[in-house]
Amino acid sequence: MITTTKPQRVQLFAAGLIGAAAVWPLLPVTPHIPCPLRTMTGVPCPLCGMTRASVALAHGNVGDALSFNPGVLVLVALIATALVRPDLFLKVKPPVWLLGAGLALLWIWNVGFNPTFNQWLL
Repeated sequence: MITTTKPQRVQLFAAGLIGAAAVWPLLPVTPHIPCPLRTMTGVPCPLCGMTRASVALAHGNVGDALSFNPGVLVLVALIATALVRPDLFLKVKPPVWLLGAGLALLWIWNVGFNPTFNQWLL
């Protein structure tokens, strides 16, 4: 039986995310994962566009990735950290307000400025 440590699990998860983004457009049928908030209200959530942004970035389309959801840069930084220093995910506990502030900024982007959705603030 193969056993893995917690840091190795973090690395495997990060590698799995990279692999999923790389093969997503190559699938014969692309799985559609609807956003519950947008489905029910028509308002995009803070993470709307993140799948498309991740796939675009994995294929080198930085401009498209940033227009879908600029939070993809944070995701890339987290994945790179998980691959290089997975122990940090087990040690560092960021304050909850930081997560809330980040999600609020992404939500303002999606609602107001994201060209994929209605640009309510432009």
